Amino acid sequence: MEQKVLMPGEVAGNYDEKWTKTFDLQFLILWLVLFVLLLIWTIVADPHLFEARRFFMMTGVKLFVMMMLALGGGLLCRHYCHVDAKGYIMTSKNGWFKVNYTRKIQHFAAYLVPLLSPPTEPLGILPHLWESLFVLLMFLILIKPIRERSTFFMLQFNSLDRVEDRPNTLKWIVLGNMLPGLLIITIFKQVFETYLGLPLLAAVVVFTVAIGDGLAEPVGTYLGKKKYVVPSWNMKNRYVRSYAGSACVYICALLFLVLYRGQFASPQEFWTAVVVFPPVMTFAEAFSPHSMDTPIMMLVGFSLLFGICAVL
Repeated sequence: MEQKVLMPGEVAGNYDEKWTKTFDLQFLILWLVLFVLLLIWTIVADPHLFEARRFFMMTGVKLFVMMMLALGGGLLCRHYCHVDAKGYIMTSKNGWFKVNYTRKIQHFAAYLVPLLSPPTEPLGILPHLWESLFVLLMFLILIKPIRERSTFFMLQFNSLDRVEDRPNTLKWIVLGNMLPGLLIITIFKQVFETYLGLPLLAAVVVFTVAIGDGLAEPVGTYLGKKKYVVPSWNMKNRYVRSYAGSACVYICALLFLVLYRGQFASPQEFWTAVVVFPPVMTFAEAFSPHSMDTPIMMLVGFSLLFGICAVL
C-alpha cells in the first residue's frame, strides 16, 4: 500500500470510535498498573519517601504548571483556529497557525519537570519515577471520556492534538514519546549523578532535544525550502521535515554545550563533545520516525555524553 505524505495542519482522522476500543482505555489500565507497581516498590524499598510531603507537594505544583501551560496553548489554538461541535481544532495545511507549535511547549515542560528538583528533595531513582508518573497523569486526564465532558480539559488537549496525527495523538505521545523519553531521562539522570557526579550535564541533552527539536518545526515550516520525508512509527504514512529545521538541532546542541561547559571535568571532554555531539544529534533527529524522534535523540545524546565523560 502506498504511503500518504501528510503535511503539517492536514487532518488525518477523527475521534468517532468508542473510547473503550482505543488506546485511551489501554492508557488508563497502563497508568494504574504502573501506579500500583511503583507504590509497592516504594513501600518495600523506601517507605520514608511518603513522609517527604514537600517533594509530593512540589510535584503537584509542577503538574499544575504543566496544566496551565497546556490551557494557555489551547486558548491560543482556539483564538486562531476553528473548532468542530465537540471542541476539536480544525486546521488546514495552508493555515499559518498550527497546533504543532503549542504542542512543543507542552513537551518542553514535561521533559523539564524531572530536572527541576531542588537540592533538598530526596535523591534516587524512586523520586524520579514518581515525578514521571505524575507527568503521565497530565496526559491521562485528557483521554476521550474526560476531555469531551469538560472544556477545561479539551482546551489542554487542543494544545497538543496535531491534526495530522489523529486519531493516534495520545497513543503516539505516550508510547512513542513520553513514556520512553521519561524513562530514559530517569535512568540517565541517575547514571550521571551516581557514576559521573555530573547531574547537571543531563540538561544539555534535554534542552537540545526540547528546544532544538521544538524550533525545528516552526523554522522548517516558514524557512525550510528544502524538504525530506520520514515514516511514522507505524510505517503507514510519511511526514515532512526540512533541512533548515534540522539545522536548529545542530545550533542548539552547540549552544547548550557552551552554556554548560563548566560541567565537563576537562577541556578534552568539552571539545570532544563540541566536535561530535551536534552532528550526531542532528542526524538522530533527521532519521528518526515521526513522533519517535524525542526518545531516540535522548537515548543517542545521553549515551554519547556519558561515553565521552566516562572514557576521556
